[in-house]
Amino acid sequence: MPDREKISRYAKATAKAGKGGELADLLHEAAEQNRAFEGCLQYEVHQSVFDPDTIWVTEAWVDQDAVKASLEDEENKTLIDRARPLIEDMEVIELLPLGGIEARLDDPRAATPKPGYKLVNVAEVNDGAKDHGLGEIQEARFAIGDLEASQVGVAWFRMHPNQRQPFGHVHDRAEEVYFVVSGSGRVKLDDDIVELREGDLIRVAPEIIRCFEAGPDGMVYYAAGQHMSGDGDVKPGWWSD
Repeated sequence: MPDREKISRYAKATAKAGKGGELADLLHEAAEQNRAFEGCLQYEVHQSVFDPDTIWVTEAWVDQDAVKASLEDEENKTLIDRARPLIEDMEVIELLPLGGIEARLDDPRAATPKPGYKLVNVAEVNDGAKDHGLGEIQEARFAIGDLEASQVGVAWFRMHPNQRQPFGHVHDRAEEVYFVVSGSGRVKLDDDIVELREGDLIRVAPEIIRCFEAGPDGMVYYAAGQHMSGDGDVKPGWWSD
């Protein structure tokens, strides 16, 4: 029986209006700071695709002592004090891991590494649009978790006919590629509007705001790009003409 029990922590932080990006940046600083702790196995920052002011942190620690040491660290205390004015609400859940693949595979306590491939059918991936009340506009299935991917993000979208996404989104660092599987539509890229049809591939660089609109036959497309936790921002109502 192990002499230390690992602990998982999931924190959901609701930032004050418009402060989600600033809060995510602070939590990235916390992630870098916690690299110094041997007992920190995972510290990932996530931002909701649909609400930029909702930030999630996924943590894994070798035991409660490691969690306590991190919270008592003076630099972490300073980061916490800086984050407090940005937070409207905070919820933390602690769990005991029962098994699976750990995030830090080079740790001597890590589980057996994941296999070299993972097959997933997109129909089995959760529809995030439905969860966020956007089911009348599109389906949005984000498969990174289902694929157990760590370096690349991939998502599948089915936009309903003549629907436009009610937000733009942008990445500060990640480059993305979109592939139109079927149908047609348009994408607004900053000030440009580009027509899309079946078979089109389009690369979008970092810092370019993008928003998609389906044509009369709807549009199915994939998005793929580098996975960088917390790298992204949502612009509600961005394409409103």
